[in-house]
Amino acid sequence: MPDATPQQIKKAYYNCMKACHPDLSGNDPDVTNFCMFINEVYTVLTDPVQRAVYDEINGFTATATNPFLDDAPRDHVFVDEFSCIGCKNCANVCSKVFEIEEDYGRARVYNQSGNGELIQEAIDSCPVDCIHWTSAAQVTLLEDEMRRVERVNVALMLSGMGSSFDVFRMASTRWEKRQAQVLNKVRMRMSQDDANKGSSWSDIWGSPTRYQKNVLLTCETDEDTKERVKRAAAAARRWREYSRKGADRPPTFKLPEAASNQE
Repeated sequence: MPDATPQQIKKAYYNCMKACHPDLSGNDPDVTNFCMFINEVYTVLTDPVQRAVYDEINGFTATATNPFLDDAPRDHVFVDEFSCIGCKNCANVCSKVFEIEEDYGRARVYNQSGNGELIQEAIDSCPVDCIHWTSAAQVTLLEDEMRRVERVNVALMLSGMGSSFDVFRMASTRWEKRQAQVLNKVRMRMSQDDANKGSSWSDIWGSPTRYQKNVLLTCETDEDTKERVKRAAAAARRWREYSRKGADRPPTFKLPEAASNQE
C-alpha cells in the first residue's frame, strides 16, 4: 500500500522473512534468492529517497507523470510476449540479452546491459515486431503487468488458444487508475482538512518526474536517480520470476519452532 507506515512495512517484512526461513525452504536456492530480494525491497521502502522514486514511478504521488507519456530516455528493451512467436531470432542475434523461456517458449529479456547495436539488429529483424525500446520506468510497469496475466505456451497460442493483450495499454491504464486513486485521496483530505501527520503520504504532492530530474535532494545527481530507476526495473523482472515460480507464496506448513510452541 502506498500509504503504509514504517511500522506496517516492518511487520510485512518480518512475515515475508518467516516464509523464507531456510528451515522451510530446505535451502532451496529459489527461495533463498527470494529472501535476499525481500531484503533489497525492504531497503528501498525504508529509505526516503528510494521510496520517493518508487512512488513516483508507480503513480503514488499527485504530480507524477505517466511513464508511457513522458520523454524519458528509451534505453531499456522489452519483449511483448503476447506477440512473440518463439522464433528464437533475437536469442541467436543477441544471446547476452535475450533467452527463450522454457515454460512458454517465448523470448525474454534477461540482461539489460548488452550490445546496443545487436539489440537494435534483433529489433529490426524480429518478424512480428514484438521487441521495443522502453524507459526503465516503463519496464518496471510492464514486467509487473506481465506478472498478473495468465499465459499459454506459444504453440497453443499459434493454434488459436489463449488470449492476446496489449500489455502497454494495460500497464498504462493501471497506472492511471492508481493515479486517480491518489488524486481522490488528496481531494478527500483537502475537503476534510486532515493533515494526516506522520503518514508516508505527507509528501504526496512531491515534485514532478523526480526519477528524471534532479529535484529530490540537492545531493541527488542525475546518475543517482537513473541508477535507482534501473534497479527498480531489474527488481520488477525478478519479482515476476519469483511470482511465477511461487516463491512469494506463504508456506503451507509452519516452522519447527512454531509447531513445537503450540504443542
